[in-house]
Amino acid sequence: MTKLILASSSIYRQQILRKYYSEFKCISPDIDETPCLNEKPINLAERLSSTKAEKIAMKFTDHFVIGSDQVASFDEQILGKPGSYDNALNNFKMFRGKSVFFYAGVSLRNESLGINRNGLETTEIRFKDYSDEDMNNYLDSLDTFNTTAGVKSESDLFKPLVDEIISNDEYAIIGLPINWILDQLAEFD
Repeated sequence: MTKLILASSSIYRQQILRKYYSEFKCISPDIDETPCLNEKPINLAERLSSTKAEKIAMKFTDHFVIGSDQVASFDEQILGKPGSYDNALNNFKMFRGKSVFFYAGVSLRNESLGINRNGLETTEIRFKDYSDEDMNNYLDSLDTFNTTAGVKSESDLFKPLVDEIISNDEYAIIGLPINWILDQLAEFD
């Protein structure tokens, strides 16, 4: 069995990985996630996922370490976690009838084997021109505002807001491109 570490404290990412691997460690990489000046959303997602994997892989050199990070982009601007109801409300007022792009960077490292692989999965959410009532119902249902851009795609109340979700990996929107990870790890199992 492959020794595996998820370089994340996200319970959502842990739940996804647990569907495929029952034994792995989770270690928070505790890195600075501040975007660099003029950094593009794609580049930020790639840099953060790689940095997370690298930081943990240097301490656990014989483990496969998965780093991932998700960055949302609206009108080419980076969106973080809203942190509050009001910030999430402002986001969703802007999203109406438009698209938001989510870039999930992923990195797999194993220092003892010299493995350093990186991938990126893009998800586009095309929002409907939804009603205030549907928007408020969704926002009122959230118990926390710590998801990227305030999006919790697994919520039943999120679905009425969405026209279409375009992605090659259903879990990329949650920040863990599991198909890419499974493809990479398949050659080592």
